[in-house]
Amino acid sequence: MIYDERTKRYYHSSPCHIKLIKEREMTCRENEQWDALFQYIMNLHDLVVFPKGNITRLKDLRAGYIMKDGKRVRQWRTGPDYALMLDAYKLAENSIKWCIANKLNGSKDTKAINYGISIMIDKLNEANDRRKLKMRQQQIIKSNKEDDQLNKNIEINYISKRPRDNDISDFL
Repeated sequence: MIYDERTKRYYHSSPCHIKLIKEREMTCRENEQWDALFQYIMNLHDLVVFPKGNITRLKDLRAGYIMKDGKRVRQWRTGPDYALMLDAYKLAENSIKWCIANKLNGSKDTKAINYGISIMIDKLNEANDRRKLKMRQQQIIKSNKEDDQLNKNIEINYISKRPRDNDISDFL
């Protein structure tokens, strides 16, 4: 049994405590991503206070909802993560700025932020495709490096284990 100071509880040493540590790391990463998204939106819209309704909308998008028996049921982290939302915001930044300046006459209210969130939601699929492409490229680069290292090791082993047919003593 392991005692955890933070929660003031005892946990089984292997499965439960490891699960707790992984969940804490994931929550910490999620909070950092949320903070980055929050700060980006605050700077994009030049806000002093972020309206609570918009925060709820973003949190609900992250949580994901399904319809069950005609009711909205909240899921747990099944929607797009905050980093993906931030990528989508960056893709849609120019169109959001244009819409705020031209359609909304530079307003900074809840309507403008909702409009920006709607534009961002439209860019989520494109941001997800870019993320997948980037991950595939990183995997290819990683596999190429591993193959190069493996080939070097094979060449070194081949050269070092090659039989020596012509020795100097044969000539003497």
